[in-house]
Amino acid sequence: MMRLINECFFSPKELAQQLFALSNKSFAAGSPWTKEQFEAEIFNKHCGYLILEDEEIVAYLCYHQFLDEMEVFNLAISPDEQGKGYGHLLLHHLNQIALAEQVAQIFLEVRVSNQAAQNLYLKNGFNKTGHRTGYYSKPVEDALVMVKKVRPEKDNERIDIRY
Repeated sequence: MMRLINECFFSPKELAQQLFALSNKSFAAGSPWTKEQFEAEIFNKHCGYLILEDEEIVAYLCYHQFLDEMEVFNLAISPDEQGKGYGHLLLHHLNQIALAEQVAQIFLEVRVSNQAAQNLYLKNGFNKTGHRTGYYSKPVEDALVMVKKVRPEKDNERIDIRY
C-alpha cells in the first residue's frame, strides 16, 4: 500500500543509501548527488523530504525552505513507477506545506531536455521564468528556472488552509 512517510522512519545512513539508489536508477546520467550529499541534506535544518513508500521507497521530493521561499532540489520516481501520478502527489503535498508555512513561491531548475518533468511542473502551476546556461553536469546542459506563486504578492495576509 503506497503511503507518504517522513524521513524520521529511517536511520540517516539507511535513508541516504535508499535515496541515492533510487536517484541513481531514476536519472539517465545517474544520481546527481552522492550518498554523502544525501546524508548531509538529511541533517540540514532547512531541508525536508517527502517520501512515497510501498515496501521500498518508490519516489521522493527534496526541498529547502528559507524564510518565505522553497526550492525543489531533487524529485525522483522509480522508473517502474513513473506515469502513476506520484509526481503530482508529491508536488501537491509540497504545496500544502508551502501554504501552511506561508511560503510566497516555490522554484526549481529542470534540464531543458527533460520535457516530461517540465510538463509535470507546468501542470502543477509552475511557470518558466529563466534560463541558466551550463547549469548541469553529467552531461553539461542548460536549465530552465520555473516558479510557482503560492500566495499573492500584493497581499501578505495569512492564508487559512483549513477545510
